[in-house]
This record gives sequence, C-alpha cells and structure tokens, in this order.
Amino acid sequence: MASLRPARAAVMRLTTLRPLVARASVPAAARLYSSKPEDPSAPPSHELDVGELQGAKFKIEPLRRVGEEPDVMRARLLYQSRKRGTLESDLLLSTFASSHLSSMTPAQLKEYDLFLDENDWDIYYWATQNDPDSHTNPAVVPEDQRVPGQSPRPGEWAQTVGTFKPAYRPVPARWRDSEILRILREHVKQRRGDQSHLVEEMIVEGKEEKGKGMAFMPSLEESK
Repeated sequence: MASLRPARAAVMRLTTLRPLVARASVPAAARLYSSKPEDPSAPPSHELDVGELQGAKFKIEPLRRVGEEPDVMRARLLYQSRKRGTLESDLLLSTFASSHLSSMTPAQLKEYDLFLDENDWDIYYWATQNDPDSHTNPAVVPEDQRVPGQSPRPGEWAQTVGTFKPAYRPVPARWRDSEILRILREHVKQRRGDQSHLVEEMIVEGKEEKGKGMAFMPSLEESK
C-alpha cells in the first residue's frame, strides 16, 4: 500500500494543475472579449440597416406589400402612425399623419411607408434633435446653465437629476435627403412654435396650427 502513495500523489497534483493549464492555453484576447460584452449604450460601430438592432445577432426584415391601393395604404399608414409602441412616437407620428397623410402624393406615401419601418426611437430623435453641437439641441446643456444640487421632481430618482442626456442619433445616408423627414421636422418645429418659411406655408394652407403642441393624439375624424 505504501508503494501506491507516490503515484496517487502525482495523480492529485496533475488533476489540480489541469484547470490552470487549460486556462493558460486560451489566447488572452479571447479571454478579454468573453469577459467584457459589448456595451448596448455605446454608439454602433457601423450604420445600422433597416430591421437591424444594436447588439442583436439577428435582423428583422420588414414586410413589403405589393399592389396596394392608395386608399388602403393611407388607412394602413394611419394605423401604423398611431400604434407605434412608445408614447413619444405615437404622439409625434399620429399628429403628423393627421396633418399630412391625406395630402401625400403616391411617391410620398411609398417613402413614408418605408420610413415607418425604422426603429421608433431613431425616428423620434431624427425628427426632434438638431446637430449635436448646436446650442438649440435639447440634449446639449452648457456647463454654466447646469444647476448643481437640484432637488428631484416628483417621481424622479434623486441620483438621476440633471444626468439624463439623450444620445444623438445621426441620420443614416438613406434618409439624409428625405422629403418625408424634412416635412416631419418642420411639423415638429411648427408644434413647438418655431418660425420657418415652410412652417408658415403649412399654416396658410391649413395643414398645421402654430404652436399647438403634441400633448394628445388626434381623433380618427380629425385624421381623415
């Protein structure tokens, strides 16, 4: 029995060292990558396609309809404008559809149809945010205007007061020259009470009401 003890001790030492040897054989880069997953809040490393979500392993292909009649398309786009899934997008696009959908040309209807395939938050920020360095951008607050030690508002966590800054969403190349996005931005300016030549034209034509805001979703009767 005594002669078996050295062999048993050698087996025990080998078993103890095996996990360390296996870990050492894994490249350092692979270990670092697996221990630090991608940050979902970081800007994407490339321009995302339609249906592509940051950090996701899959892509959602939009449903394309062929041979749809204009009246049927308008009714569907009205529904899709009112039922987005977030309150901000619901109010933004429902008021926009109520003011402009009935007067859109067939080409504009097709463009708006494609535009609604985009992510809700992307649409919202593309329409409401200005350039990241602009002083008119709500996401940009100068240092001298920030109030330290501000008391939390009702329902707001104390540790988040003054810290929220929505990330700037750059418009992808496929929508930079979009007529629909341009009209949507003018719709936002009008509802805020901003002045522009196109806004004044919309007011004269009765498509918009200056400074009306977007606090409520228009009724279906108003949207026809």
